[in-house]
Amino acid sequence: MIITNVRKKCPVEKGFCFSCLKGCGEYNLIHFFDPVTVLLDEENVTTKGDAILIYGPTSREQISCDRGDVHFEKITFQGEDVPALLESYGLHTEKIYYPSERCSELLHMIFDKIDDEFFTPRKFSGNAVKIYSEQIFIQLCRDVNAGLAPEFDEKIVTTFCDIRKNIYAHPKDDWSVDKLSAAAGLNKARFFELYKKLFGISPIQDIISLRVRIAKTLLGTHRYTVAEVAEMTGYQNVFHFIRQFKKHTNITPKQYEKQN
Repeated sequence: MIITNVRKKCPVEKGFCFSCLKGCGEYNLIHFFDPVTVLLDEENVTTKGDAILIYGPTSREQISCDRGDVHFEKITFQGEDVPALLESYGLHTEKIYYPSERCSELLHMIFDKIDDEFFTPRKFSGNAVKIYSEQIFIQLCRDVNAGLAPEFDEKIVTTFCDIRKNIYAHPKDDWSVDKLSAAAGLNKARFFELYKKLFGISPIQDIISLRVRIAKTLLGTHRYTVAEVAEMTGYQNVFHFIRQFKKHTNITPKQYEKQN
């Protein structure tokens, strides 16, 4: 995603009308602080105050400030990854969102940060703009889904988070499925199911991925042999370590060490 323009809270006088019926070729996320009339699905829709609308590159845009002065802020962005990014957060173009008061305040603060980074020449400003812009998606997604019934109760979430924190704090321990499921007080099948739903990865793959990341860091120091790294990451068999490392990186530990 590339941010191409930013507009901090701007005033528009009553009677102003903007029209771009062929689309502007880029995405626009607009935060309206006051009611406006917009064209959606060939119909004019008047929003309530404090509304957010995302336009796609080919969206027919028509905005009328017919009820009074309007203040708004927006980011304009583009990129082949944008559709997948919006989908991952469950956000849609040409749909009106009404953030909560708290969310609206957070979004406004983020817009201020984006504006500052976008127009101030400093190192990594482009990276900061992109990160802050994605925070807008995250906050909006969380707010939109805040009223939905949680899939898991708080006790289950806390238990699984504690288990995962313990794994990450002691990656070389023998984290057997029996041990993990017992810690959760569940049978193995149910434990696997809930773990993957909560974290998007199975517990075994999570452990392997963690160990491989640690191994890459250790190999990059050029201070340890492959056998030592295997032992430090919880593998009793160095050949098993090499197989899993190659499966996840497509190269052997030795090859990785030479390339880094």
